[in-house]
Amino acid sequence: MADKRILLPDAFGLSLSQAEVDFVIPDLANDIPVCIDPFLLYKSPDETLRGLHGRLLGIFERGFALHDAGDRAGLDGLINFPEVNAIGFGYTAAGTGGSGLGWHLNQLLADLLESSDEVRARGLRHIEELQLLSVGVGPDRISDIAANILKVPLIEYTQQQAELWRIPMTKDVPVSHFFDEEDLVWRDGYFDLPLNPVTKQALLLVPRRIVRLLPWINYADFYGNEAQLLLPPKPKLPRYPGMAAEKRLEVAKAELVTKVRGNTHILDQYVARKERERAGAVPVLADPPDPEVLRATGEQLLVRLAAVPTGAVASVDYQRVVYEILNFLFEPELTDGKFEVATYLGTERRDLLYWNDAEASFWNYVRTTYNSPLVMFECKNVAALEIDHVNQTAAYLGARLGMLGFIATRSAPSDAVVRKLFSVYHDSPAVPRKVILVLSDEALSEMVTARIDGASPARVVQHLYRTFRSKVQ
Repeated sequence: MADKRILLPDAFGLSLSQAEVDFVIPDLANDIPVCIDPFLLYKSPDETLRGLHGRLLGIFERGFALHDAGDRAGLDGLINFPEVNAIGFGYTAAGTGGSGLGWHLNQLLADLLESSDEVRARGLRHIEELQLLSVGVGPDRISDIAANILKVPLIEYTQQQAELWRIPMTKDVPVSHFFDEEDLVWRDGYFDLPLNPVTKQALLLVPRRIVRLLPWINYADFYGNEAQLLLPPKPKLPRYPGMAAEKRLEVAKAELVTKVRGNTHILDQYVARKERERAGAVPVLADPPDPEVLRATGEQLLVRLAAVPTGAVASVDYQRVVYEILNFLFEPELTDGKFEVATYLGTERRDLLYWNDAEASFWNYVRTTYNSPLVMFECKNVAALEIDHVNQTAAYLGARLGMLGFIATRSAPSDAVVRKLFSVYHDSPAVPRKVILVLSDEALSEMVTARIDGASPARVVQHLYRTFRSKVQ
């Protein structure tokens, strides 16, 4: 097993930092102590992610049905979740190997269903509930389950990110055990993917927005709150000579699990509380950004921005550096940014489009006030913004994208353009009215400096917004 960290950018000779990419940068030699948290799928404003949460539950709904039908062979074939070493998540001391949940979970699930009429009748609302209903399921196992079921979406995401960040891909890398949604079976196949140079196996990238140190719904939280208040007496840790602390905790959990299985209303109350408090469920990585790396990344981005010449010839370069700056500033509140997003018929193309997953700051206000989880940025690499640029951006705003958008450009807008921005606001037929904010190089630089200094770059955008609203009225 390896002890030394080998991060993806170092292994492939790439100039990337965690602050500027949408995915969790993996350690290719060791597991990172984080997990995929299905609750972040459940609460997301992105309907695609919510659909993936439904896919997780669907596997277990089918498993319950197979159990009720007496089809144990079908159940054994369905509930099979080995560790997905390709994502490099887990709580092993070193290396990237782990046990996962294969046949063992079949036994756990069968025991759960056979021992609790209440659980069979209730079903699962979140797969994380398995931590509270089975002794053998912990947070790493929840992550294993999610990674197995979502392996195909993770493959597609990895391919997109690899192309975007120029991560080398190898043709026809073998991938085992992905779920075929059409035939409802597990399959093996070959995909074009990055190859981990340490393990010589497929490498899968995971979006930051679905990753936490522990799942939002977890045993420790339940034990420390609902369990102690509502399921007295408190389980006591047995103390026999020579018994390891880990074993004593296992015995205590077994006692608690038995109570929960017979009192699922307590589980319902806990889950309802966690759903009410969903705003606190935010993506969390294992390590906060290193201040020196953060400063070096920000300063490099500003150098690149200044080096891009104004004009159509360098428009793609300008769009690219603006994209990387926005990632640096706002991930994971604004996440999954995409270039040149086309409408259904391809008649319109938006330069940059982000999902707004913010639970706080100005971005949460934007999502709730302007009725869209999407945020659009148009990039205009011109010396002076023109009225036609404003008209184009205004035409994109509406029911789907919401009523607030941004234009990134080199200089502050002229008085004539400002008057046009005000006119767009006043001429909007609906409430909220259309608002277009201009992000000049100076504004972008101010935000990057704020991020480097540990302040919120969203406050700069908030100031631009307040200034616009105060002057337009």
